[in-house]
Amino acid sequence: MHVLKRNGQKEALDISKIRIAIGFACEGIDVDPIELELDAQIQFKDSISTKEIQQLLIRTAAEKVSPQTPQWQYVAARLLLYDLYKEVGHLRGYKVKDKLNGKYKPYNPDSFYQLVKTYAEKGIYGSYLLEEYTEEEFNTLSRYIDPDRDLLFNYTGIKVLVDRYLVRDEDGNVVELPQEMYMLIAMTLALPEKREERLKWAKTFYDLLSKHEISLATPTLMNARRTHTQLSSCFVLTVDDDLYDIFDNVQKAGQISKFAGGLGIYLGKIRATGAPIRKFKGASSGVLPVVKILNDVMIYVDQLGMRKGSASITLDIWHKDVLDFLEVKTNVGDERKKAHDIHPAISIPDLFMKRLKSRDKWTLFDPYYCKNVKDGKNLEDLYGEEFEKVYEKLERELPAYAKKEVPAFELWKRLLTVVFETGEPYIFFRDTANKLNPNKHCGMVYSSNLCHEIVQNMSTTQHIEDTLLEDGTIVHKKKSGDVVVCNLGSINLGKVYTKEDMERVVPVLVRMLDNVINMNYYAIKEAEYTNKRYRAIGIGVSNYHYCLVKNDIQWESEEHLEFANALFERIAYYAIKGSVELAKERGAYPLFEGSDWSKGIFFGRTAEENKRISKNGFDWTSLAEEVKRYGMRNAYLLAIMPTGSTSLIVGATPSVDPIFAKFYKEENMSGILPQVPPEIDKYFWHYKSAYNIDQEWVIRAAAERQKWIDQAQSLNLFIDPEQIDGPKLSRLYELAWELGLKTVYYTRSKSMTDIEECESCST
Repeated sequence: MHVLKRNGQKEALDISKIRIAIGFACEGIDVDPIELELDAQIQFKDSISTKEIQQLLIRTAAEKVSPQTPQWQYVAARLLLYDLYKEVGHLRGYKVKDKLNGKYKPYNPDSFYQLVKTYAEKGIYGSYLLEEYTEEEFNTLSRYIDPDRDLLFNYTGIKVLVDRYLVRDEDGNVVELPQEMYMLIAMTLALPEKREERLKWAKTFYDLLSKHEISLATPTLMNARRTHTQLSSCFVLTVDDDLYDIFDNVQKAGQISKFAGGLGIYLGKIRATGAPIRKFKGASSGVLPVVKILNDVMIYVDQLGMRKGSASITLDIWHKDVLDFLEVKTNVGDERKKAHDIHPAISIPDLFMKRLKSRDKWTLFDPYYCKNVKDGKNLEDLYGEEFEKVYEKLERELPAYAKKEVPAFELWKRLLTVVFETGEPYIFFRDTANKLNPNKHCGMVYSSNLCHEIVQNMSTTQHIEDTLLEDGTIVHKKKSGDVVVCNLGSINLGKVYTKEDMERVVPVLVRMLDNVINMNYYAIKEAEYTNKRYRAIGIGVSNYHYCLVKNDIQWESEEHLEFANALFERIAYYAIKGSVELAKERGAYPLFEGSDWSKGIFFGRTAEENKRISKNGFDWTSLAEEVKRYGMRNAYLLAIMPTGSTSLIVGATPSVDPIFAKFYKEENMSGILPQVPPEIDKYFWHYKSAYNIDQEWVIRAAAERQKWIDQAQSLNLFIDPEQIDGPKLSRLYELAWELGLKTVYYTRSKSMTDIEECESCST
């Protein structure tokens, strides 16, 4: 009987070679190799391929993963790695087996430079790597690579990495190995460093990435080292009440989506249905047609067929079209008003929440009649007490056709019913966001990004004129507004949570993300303009639940709240310290003067207040003085993003969420993947799944974290419709507002079907 090798040659079947692969996979892991061999039940046939045998072993090991035997996920990972090493070695023309000692050496340092050279010539890798690093430097860094760090991957992690992140050739074959990927990302992000320090920083960045102490956003992992270095995750657009600007933003949305950027889009400035156009009454068709256009753009610009674009669209809760907007994703009503592929979000001021509590009326306005209401500003340009005074004045003075009165409670009840049905809209508490905005001196925040963790200044672009030149060239002149850009990275709290680790890791992550801004490819110029004015970054976390568990902390406990507060104070302190050190070296961000940072006000509190409430004994007053003297390199620092894919890669629990379940199978582009939390066999009784946790504890913990976060958190709520009703859900959102949260992301339900009208709210 013969087997078919990868090179197309046949050779006699040798069972010992199968056992070599199994031995490699099981070495040092508490499993029985014979058990894997027996359970695989390989049905040998003549000319069976070695690839088929390997895939069967991988599948068998993956199917053996359970909360009682999670170690099989590392066996499956090693089998997949073994397969990957063979495939890449064959493609690149080197032997994985050492001829001298017969041992396997998965990486060939001598082929690293040639790898980049070959595929840079084909337009797959960026030629800038060869222009900025010598062959000798490539060789130095290739020998710094540690192949053993591949053993940190579990099966899901390496499977996702292979399927979605590792670079492929024109025929779809993977050409790079995981540690080469990490090193090339590190080399890309080290390019802004001084020439003589570049190798040092490349090694430092590589160590943090390859040890899984940090992770970077998906666009950074995918595109750093490639020709188009679009490294940012998300962008936020502000659309003006102007036809030219509406379609200019449609074009921007398409360009951003083309390069895999997610979108947040604010439409609150657009006039409502029935508003005049050029003084013709009733001419406007309102916000919904624009929503539908953007929805279709997200479908059309599908990133080479890989995935649809994604956008969150925000409207204010006082906008006259808000009731129709709430229904864009429901399964009832006029299908012509539906937009099933966008994510609706609602911006809510404090005044609405106060009216809700008092069961008072609420007035919806047409933005067309709310322009130039104070000092040249529109209603949506105001917040806090200033907003409330103008809003109440408009309630009294606007004519009936410009407004519509509804009970605040009925509007809220409708919103909650839609949440029960769809898990959306996302919620943005605009007054809290703007009052605590450290850069309120130079802008306004109208909405958040796609995942609702970014809170940064936004503004519209001003279109000035079109000029026709004699040669037929048309020049369009415009003044850029602020288009928010999200430059994100996360700390793996399973590995980094002590004061010493934070001091070592966080400033380096700040540096890496600041370098992302320099290396970024910008699909639209407004994004480049904004990114370089603010140099905003967003540091988040993964493995939060595992961090609690390994420190013997129950989710529903006061101890959790104290731990969360102290932990995020550490992150905040060293992030600010890292940004100050960068400012000393590279200069402060251009808009630093006049910011809260420049006044020694961090997170809405003075340095003295921060020092008084510190649970870590940090000297916030000295740090504030240092900030005043040297400035900050970055206008925004902290944002707790979802870490779905990157958490899978590093084997972490996602972001700050509790675990979904102690064992489940996740279905995504990489197939069906077994999921168990870290060390589930050791901490089985410590983990509590999301749907079994009282969600008030989720919100209370988020409130403790928020005290040390300058932006926001992608906060998910997890509800069981059989266990929660309208009043209870309402209480969760009200509590989030009362405790100072800026956003609420998805409300994830065990079942989104058969949800009845929320009649119990009417008591």
